[in-house]
Amino acid sequence: MSCTPSNTIEDHLHDYSSRMANILEVEPAQLAQVSLPPYPKINTLTQSIPSTTIKLTDFYGLKHCELYSLVAERNTVLGRIQLPSTRYIYEAKLIKALQTCLSETTSPQLQPKLSHWLSLKEQQFPKVWANLVQTSTEIKHGLSTNTGFVHGTPNDGLNETKAALHYLMELSAPTVNEQSQIERHLKQLLDTPLPARIWHTQLLLSNHLEQLTYWLTINESKLGCDTPPKKQKLEYLTNVFRLFFIEKIQPIAGQLNHYHYQLTPIFDKVVKHRQLSPAFKGYIRQQEQENFEQYSKALKEHLAFWQTLFKTCNISATQI
Repeated sequence: MSCTPSNTIEDHLHDYSSRMANILEVEPAQLAQVSLPPYPKINTLTQSIPSTTIKLTDFYGLKHCELYSLVAERNTVLGRIQLPSTRYIYEAKLIKALQTCLSETTSPQLQPKLSHWLSLKEQQFPKVWANLVQTSTEIKHGLSTNTGFVHGTPNDGLNETKAALHYLMELSAPTVNEQSQIERHLKQLLDTPLPARIWHTQLLLSNHLEQLTYWLTINESKLGCDTPPKKQKLEYLTNVFRLFFIEKIQPIAGQLNHYHYQLTPIFDKVVKHRQLSPAFKGYIRQQEQENFEQYSKALKEHLAFWQTLFKTCNISATQI
């Protein structure tokens, strides 16, 4: 328990709501739980890659190349059952091996076939990369899990997440990389799913602040400064606003905005990438653009309500 933050943004919002309700002596706002929309179905994201076959006579003619052992590896039972990351590494190695074998082969029968196979594999490689990015379990978790919210601390893993996403986007070119490097960056998104937590947090703030602003509006007759009892309640409410919204909720919202703008350039590249599927890009666009705009609007409208009330009652920012 000592390693788990004792208060989350969800706790602060509920405390904020209940304290205001106690002061106004009314029922608190109904703050519902929120969940991210479901991740697109994997079968709609998986890009079909036709198999390339090699005749046995051609296969045995490749014994002088590294390509021979790579093809043999792929045709074992183990080789055919591969994670997207494993398949990516294999296909990148295969392209490199085809290029090398073509330069080392003098057979007039094999040379045109090697050129054809190389051309096919280079054409298919963007789909291999797209399957890595869209269908890996780690990336699905990193973009759609509903476990937790941002805390606004270094433990949120902003720098590590940026590095992981940038690395994975750079893999669209068929460069041979170490399997361990790819797995390390995928594991980062699994262990610290910051994009999902950013989007989960903005959805929570959007939903709860909209409800709280509406709740304050319908209880507006109990607010104000035209009578001594209302003045007393407004003083208490101002303290609650400062202690919970200004000191606890707003700092996390500020960090949330910082994370959003730091990751936006990477996600902009994702939603513009021709090889990625419309469903995948639509899912990210919804969180990054549409839901962020809704969250920003909810935050501004909540602040505007209080600013109008404080202006009416001549309460300055230094008193808050």
